[in-house]
Amino acid sequence: MAKQTSLFGKISGKIGAVVFSTSAGETISREYNPNVANPNTQAQVNQRAKMKLMSQLSASLAPVIAMTKTGLVSKRNKFTKLNFRYAYASGGTAQVSYENLQLTEGNSALPQIVYAGTSGSRTLALAESAEESVSRVVYIIYKKTQEAKLQYVNSYIVENAGADGKFTLDLADLVEDNYVFYAYGMKDMSAKATAQYGELVVTTANDLAKLVASRQISTTDYQFTQTRGATSNDGAPIDPVPEGKARVYVTASGPGTVSGGGVWDIGQQITVHAYPNSDQVRFQGWRLNGGNSYISRDADYTFEVRETTDLIASFVTEEL
Repeated sequence: MAKQTSLFGKISGKIGAVVFSTSAGETISREYNPNVANPNTQAQVNQRAKMKLMSQLSASLAPVIAMTKTGLVSKRNKFTKLNFRYAYASGGTAQVSYENLQLTEGNSALPQIVYAGTSGSRTLALAESAEESVSRVVYIIYKKTQEAKLQYVNSYIVENAGADGKFTLDLADLVEDNYVFYAYGMKDMSAKATAQYGELVVTTANDLAKLVASRQISTTDYQFTQTRGATSNDGAPIDPVPEGKARVYVTASGPGTVSGGGVWDIGQQITVHAYPNSDQVRFQGWRLNGGNSYISRDADYTFEVRETTDLIASFVTEEL
């Protein structure tokens, strides 16, 4: 970098590789070598890989992202900011925890969604009854064509909770393949809101996302839950929880595994465990019900079971 008194008088700003500024009343020019490359450290390579992956995902999911933001770009940016924590990279290759992606800024939990796939009978449903907490459930289906690309298949809004309260969706026509499913609940906060929803033409997640983005459906009139994700590899339905017990879900976000989930007696002390995949992976902490803050930094976390609990263990790769 070269520095000298400017020959051009009192000016400021940048021309090419020369930056002008004022020092002690005189204009000083500083020349920067335009050929100096940004070092390609592994951390930078991984960060770019994650950003590229999230950009691709936000483009694929943009039509169904139900966040109160006008404009497609700002909605995608909001999605990326909310979900970047679920992406991780190693050696310049990025991956994401698809099941944890959030399509809404929901402030309440939704029971896990379950894909039951058997010959001639395929369904999506909530693992537990939710008819007292949501008015309808939005189901979205994507086909996973490759690690960084999701192809939209269809979406449905189920308003009938059914006798079991699980908002079941019949997928008999779905061809078995590598699918990713998403669901979120929507609760009408007033009779006026219910009437408004009935007057609008809303049959798919795409319709709802457009109405939310344009503020025709406001988050002050309707409450949205956090998004639940599942894949077509999840298998059989989850058995109902007996009286006096509660289910504890444990999910890994990043390069690690977890254990300790299941159905436990209410009041029982249990411990959930987080295991990094390698010495280069650091456990960050446990988050509760999709929240942003950590409730514990201990890999072995002990607590008393009081209700249905959804714990996410966050892992990150430490750069060498």
